[in-house]
Amino acid sequence: MSSNGKTRTAVAGWRVICDQIFKWVALLGLILSLLQVALAALGFWGAEEKPGDQAWGMAAFEPHGINGMVLYGIAAVLLILGLLSRANWRVWVIPLVLFLLLYFVQGLLVGLGFGVSRWFGFLHAVDGVLIIVGFGWLFGDRMRHPLRSA
Repeated sequence: MSSNGKTRTAVAGWRVICDQIFKWVALLGLILSLLQVALAALGFWGAEEKPGDQAWGMAAFEPHGINGMVLYGIAAVLLILGLLSRANWRVWVIPLVLFLLLYFVQGLLVGLGFGVSRWFGFLHAVDGVLIIVGFGWLFGDRMRHPLRSA
């Protein structure tokens, strides 16, 4: 019995390994999502070097875009690891939501931000903050409540 009065059940060793890998991949996602903020700023400052040159502006944001693709790959890996570890329902639901936010919502908002209204660009940034929080919560949860084998 654990200190909080709940009985712990032993889990298979491979599930514990998936949970440990999950934790470190979540940390990588957190670090890269924080880096994403800096890459966005770098893109804006780079685009300002040649205002009106659309090709230059697109190139300035390329590192931000590539890192975003890496992040939705990380979210997909976390989804698979969460399903394998079966630590709790949040270890697969939150990565699924992160994947959807990264793969679909972020691209839609950035396109609308440049094409329709800068308020969609604002929502792109707010969505980015939610993504950072999601990766941070996943890492913190696995640090606080790791699976243990027998």
